Amino acid sequence: TRRGGELLRLVRASVFLDWRPVLHELSFAVLPGQCWVVHGANGSGKTTLLRAMYGDHPPALGGRILRRDVAPGVPLAEFRRHCGLVAPHLHADLPREDRVLDVVVSGLHSSVGLDAPPGAAEAAAARRALRAFGAGSLASRRLASLSYGQVRRVLFARAAVQDPALLLLDEPFAGVDAGTRAALRRGIERQVAAGTAVVLASHHADEWPANASHELELERGRALWCGPMRGRDGG
Repeated sequence: TRRGGELLRLVRASVFLDWRPVLHELSFAVLPGQCWVVHGANGSGKTTLLRAMYGDHPPALGGRILRRDVAPGVPLAEFRRHCGLVAPHLHADLPREDRVLDVVVSGLHSSVGLDAPPGAAEAAAARRALRAFGAGSLASRRLASLSYGQVRRVLFARAAVQDPALLLLDEPFAGVDAGTRAALRRGIERQVAAGTAVVLASHHADEWPANASHELELERGRALWCGPMRGRDGG
């Protein structure tokens, strides 16, 4: 079972990129077992929001992003030990010649690449995570030898290997075939049912998990709706 209480809270959080405002005073909290879908047109700020939640973009002066167990002075890496991320930039960032098993183990360290070979317990955890997303047979392959959809399954396993309290998923189904999309969506739904909080960015309502509980609709970085699910019309 997951600990109760907020995992993350945004308080009037605004984000600027290259001196340009991308998010405007967003305020909401994510609790264990919640599944948030973030939707809006391209350019509405979905990716920036998830990167800000993960810690890649700090909020502007006057806003805050509060993370459980991360008080002032505590390294952000402590939060990332309990937070998995699937995002398009990881496709380019991960070393293409690495073994799949090593890529998944790197999720235990929130790192790109490994400084040392994985231990037995780490390798076992990685194999379990790969099996959970239908990629168990890929463990010994090189990332460069995989199809786009197979790499996406590996990224999901990497995000889930540490049994995270929070999963941040940025357009996780983009570019994959229907079979992979269905398998990944079932995996997300199992994570939510087990108490993992999920924040998923997608403007295709037919991709949203069946057990999605909350939604955030963005338009040009502002919240049009932020709260319990209203329906599945998308936007």
